Amino acid sequence: MELVKHTLNPNDWYVRHSRRVLQERAAAGKVSEEAVALLKKMAKEETEETKRLRAAWALAAMEKFDAATCEGMLVDKNEYVRGWGIQLGLDSKMAASAVAPNKLAKMAAAEKSQVTRLYLASAAQRIPVAQRWELVQSLLANAADATDHNLPLMIWYAAEPLAEVDAERALAVALSATSTIPLVRNNMLRRIGAANSDQSLATLVNGLGHAESEELQSSFLEAIRVSLAGRRKVDPPKEWDAVYAKLAKGSGKIQSLAESLGVTFGNETALAAVRKVVVSSSATVEARTAGITTLLGAKDPKLASVLQSLLTDRALRAAAIAGLAQYSDANTSNAILSIYKDLPQNEKRAALSTLASRSEYAVPMLEAIDAKKITASDLTADLVRQLEYLKNDKVKSLLEKNWGTVRESPAEKTKLIEEYKALVQSTKEPKPDLSLGRAVFAKTCQQCHVLFATGGNIGPELTGSNRVNLDYLLSNIVDPSSVMAKEYQPTILNCDGRIVTGIVKAEDRKSVVLQKVDAIEVVPLNEIEDRKLSDKSMMPEDQLKLFSKHEIRSLIAYLGSDRQLPLLATSANAPEFFNGKDLTYWRGDAKLWRVEGGELVGKTSGLAKNEFLISDFSAADFHLKLEVKLIGNEGNSGIQFRSQPTSEGMLGYQADIGKGWWGKLYEEEGRALLWDKSGETHVKHGEWNLYEVRAEGAKIQTWINGQLCVDLNDPKGAKNGVLGLQLHSGGPTEVRFRNVELKVLP
Repeated sequence: MELVKHTLNPNDWYVRHSRRVLQERAAAGKVSEEAVALLKKMAKEETEETKRLRAAWALAAMEKFDAATCEGMLVDKNEYVRGWGIQLGLDSKMAASAVAPNKLAKMAAAEKSQVTRLYLASAAQRIPVAQRWELVQSLLANAADATDHNLPLMIWYAAEPLAEVDAERALAVALSATSTIPLVRNNMLRRIGAANSDQSLATLVNGLGHAESEELQSSFLEAIRVSLAGRRKVDPPKEWDAVYAKLAKGSGKIQSLAESLGVTFGNETALAAVRKVVVSSSATVEARTAGITTLLGAKDPKLASVLQSLLTDRALRAAAIAGLAQYSDANTSNAILSIYKDLPQNEKRAALSTLASRSEYAVPMLEAIDAKKITASDLTADLVRQLEYLKNDKVKSLLEKNWGTVRESPAEKTKLIEEYKALVQSTKEPKPDLSLGRAVFAKTCQQCHVLFATGGNIGPELTGSNRVNLDYLLSNIVDPSSVMAKEYQPTILNCDGRIVTGIVKAEDRKSVVLQKVDAIEVVPLNEIEDRKLSDKSMMPEDQLKLFSKHEIRSLIAYLGSDRQLPLLATSANAPEFFNGKDLTYWRGDAKLWRVEGGELVGKTSGLAKNEFLISDFSAADFHLKLEVKLIGNEGNSGIQFRSQPTSEGMLGYQADIGKGWWGKLYEEEGRALLWDKSGETHVKHGEWNLYEVRAEGAKIQTWINGQLCVDLNDPKGAKNGVLGLQLHSGGPTEVRFRNVELKVLP
């Protein structure tokens, strides 16, 4: 009996060891009925919930936890005791009757505590699937749980297998009048669609026909779209025509989604409507881009010429370039090459990717490189490997001429590694520029590898690798296929003359999901003519050969660094300074800075200290143009340049923005006001203003709406540094920037 009393001891050492000894004695049949009865009494009558729980845990350890004790816990006043009653009841054969599925369902319907409902949701996953229906439906009736961190997912984990037992009933449960958790509803729609059968498709289309709210219609349409990914054309269920007629009368968003689905179902009316949107100058960019995606999904035979015509449309050009890879068309290579020199770096990358996908496109591209119309270094490592996979003699000849012959033998590779090692360790060469090294990394390696939380997830992450070991680095660069983990082994697909290379992420009986360097692509199985697993890395051997000695030394130095460094702005990467979509290459408080409708927005209700949005880009001589609007001309902002981040903010030049400060030049955390003449008279208050900043050597100039404001020769100032934007301490401020253009001066 002393052991029983010690299970409630204030000292947890006694509690744990007494429970262990009781468990051992119970297994040997040496525990008295009096001891068990006392524990049951304590589990029911102890005033402190911790003591009640300790008594129950001891009973469970002894395998003496029975239905009566469990039932008492299930009606306990404490939510955690009720929760443990559920868990221990499911663990004990003696208590099974107390936690029968129908009893738990009734408990869930009346339970007021989210803590206890979490135990119930966990319990639902342990109940045989066929007996879960009532409990899942009861759990779905609590609207407050929709925003809980755990409950929606826990309920979904219990509900998910129901779709396989009875899809129509599962859908009815998820959509019932008492169901208040959108995550479970939306996941159930997608889960039913994932069955990829005619019956599951008919179930979703039938449900869509009965959906009345736009939100629910949108959820159905998205689930059906996802379920049909990778299928060009599908025979529609018999209910589709009536459902489509109903949706066509809905809002613009629902009409658009329905038309996209109609294209997959071969509806000529929908196909014509989507084509019309794509070529309409009055439609939004988002709608036109979505239309291109829809027509590409159906592989519309009339789309190639349309995409070629969109190559001069800045807003749709990237989508058009990527889409043209799906079509074999005699005019495509010339159409892309004619605009190549004017493309920003990211679109040049997309253009080369499309041109490298087919032999008939690759030859003109390589001929353009041979004629020096395209810089050979634009051809990144993965694209070289892609070209090799084409197995075309003309491509091979031009590639060897402009890229070089790959050293195949171990002896040749060992010799090359030693040559690079000597170059990197040389004391006669100029000191490496780590910011230039990051720029080279961004152009070549970043598409596939993450370093310091930046980059693509195609290949292994480099942040935690053995980067300080020069031999390790060089061997992986010169001979990347020597040691290649299975999960990074690329698959090569031949699809009607087009080569698609990437890592297989998913596959079903309809399609293959391939992670390419620049995108994820769903390829229908019936379009794959040949498929094989490559024994070579997506990164070709010896990709350093096109770089200068200084670039190689800078890249290796950056790869071996212990922290992230600024990205040197170059004429090639300057267009990526602000992409108009998100804060890629920017760091700042997400509560203060965001991108909205192509505008970079800084907004605060008041700050105790200056806050900054800091660009990764570092520049020395440059010309920056942007439009700025200071809402209400209230508060203060500024454009940082040639600056350095500090513990307090930023040190460096600032072109000022704000009432009484427009057009002045300030050195943040430094020499303070450097140019005190105001440019206020040039400002259109409350409107967009063109602000320009030019730094060249020691000369600093700024303009507002074409009027010169600052014209300063400052030999003492910094000659390079990062760029950024400021929100000044003080009262409310909202500042907006758009049409940002950074030009690096030669």
